[in-house]
Amino acid sequence: MFAKNLKLSRTFTFGVLMPKPVQDSMYWAMPIKGMARAQSELSAQKIQVRHFYYDKYSEASFFRSSRELLAARLDGLLIAPVLSKVVHGFIREVPAGVPYVFFDSFIPDAGYVSYIGQDSFQSGVLSARLMELIMKETGVVAIVRVLPEDYHIDDRVKGFLFHFLKTPGVRTAVYDTDGNKNPGNRQKTFRRILVENPDLKGIFVTNAITHQIARYIKAHAPEKGIHVIGYDLIEENVRYLKEGWIDFLISQQSERQGYEGIYTLYRHVVLKEAVEKNVMMPLDIVTAENIDYYNS
Repeated sequence: MFAKNLKLSRTFTFGVLMPKPVQDSMYWAMPIKGMARAQSELSAQKIQVRHFYYDKYSEASFFRSSRELLAARLDGLLIAPVLSKVVHGFIREVPAGVPYVFFDSFIPDAGYVSYIGQDSFQSGVLSARLMELIMKETGVVAIVRVLPEDYHIDDRVKGFLFHFLKTPGVRTAVYDTDGNKNPGNRQKTFRRILVENPDLKGIFVTNAITHQIARYIKAHAPEKGIHVIGYDLIEENVRYLKEGWIDFLISQQSERQGYEGIYTLYRHVVLKEAVEKNVMMPLDIVTAENIDYYNS
């Protein structure tokens, strides 16, 4: 198949539909690194990658980028479906014969070729278990659910709450905050958490803004010893992890997700190989003690 493609001088172009790299504290820049590495390795096989970015807090932005993508002549798609409802409508418009792979999150009833990411429910359960281990007494654990809500954020919350259903003496409280609001509005949410829960012992953050709550605790409640668990090895999260304001980070191996996404399309589209329906990333627990030795 490879020899045939070379003979025909065939170039395969894969489209990536995902949030802007700067969003979620630069989280989305990480999978782009993996995609770039995969494209570089596959350049001899005439694989090209085109990126179509959207503002994850704007359905209009998604619509514009998805229209541009649909107008392009693409051989396969790699999609981060974090706006679950609008992506659900979009995939119905994907031309027949154009396969698509989900990464970071997924839509359960969609006809995707493969999903590359974590078991989000189980990662929530794991985070709750870690919180239970480091809490030395009973009290309140707050959950910061970052909107707009999608399947994997919702599953993290469900998994976390599921674990604490069977833990006596621990009360959970869920607080929603819109990731698109200015920092002042998010700080109002953080302030509410501290004011409304005098016996607060821990906070679970459902995405990469973990460093924002860590910064707030450092500035306004350093003496309370509040434990913080969240996601992703972005620079600011790593900083507060090393300083001790974040106890644990769950790594999603985001760079690897982007890398595996391009290779999955390559194997499926170019080599005509069977690919795994679900490529599950490990639930990596990263601490201040192992961060310098961790390579995702």
